[in-house]
Amino acid sequence: MIKISRAGCAAVLIAALALTVVLPALARAEIFKARMLTGKAPVEPPMINVQIEVTGWTTPDEIRQLQETLGTAGIDAFLAAFNQSDKGVVRFMYARGWNLPIHAAVVVPTEKGKVVRLFFNRQNWNPGAFQPVGRHYFMAMELKLNEKGKGEGRFYEDAQLKLNSLAETIEIETYESAPKLFPQVQEFFKKTGEKK
Repeated sequence: MIKISRAGCAAVLIAALALTVVLPALARAEIFKARMLTGKAPVEPPMINVQIEVTGWTTPDEIRQLQETLGTAGIDAFLAAFNQSDKGVVRFMYARGWNLPIHAAVVVPTEKGKVVRLFFNRQNWNPGAFQPVGRHYFMAMELKLNEKGKGEGRFYEDAQLKLNSLAETIEIETYESAPKLFPQVQEFFKKTGEKK
């Protein structure tokens, strides 16, 4: 006779509940896959795969709220509000990979496609590597895609963002070190979950 423990039942119920929360979010996610030049060969792999999962876009109202918080309450309150925002994750897909939470995500239409900008807290995305001291609080990714969802991108490891409530977007104002390059970027899913 098989005995089922209460702890085992609880674990199964918790796992099922977690799946009901995670799977719908992934179904709504826009997924971009990229290849990033690390600039660390021959010690590290010269190129790694990166998967970007955007589960939500920063709205013009959120941009105005962040700008108001920065202007009235200062940098600490702004950083607290910025950190509470969850817009997805960037996954560095290799042995020493890292999941980098996205705190702001904007998309800007262009004549021949779109530009996707993602913003993160500045942190070490490669746990085994040394991260030099930087001047700015943020990191940013910028993906330039054509109408077919293909293109290139850059990863700025020490960037300053600019909130532009008139244009209803967030921009990269400046950056310190040379960006990592994404020679290949491909969008895989639309928000509805349809394949491109």
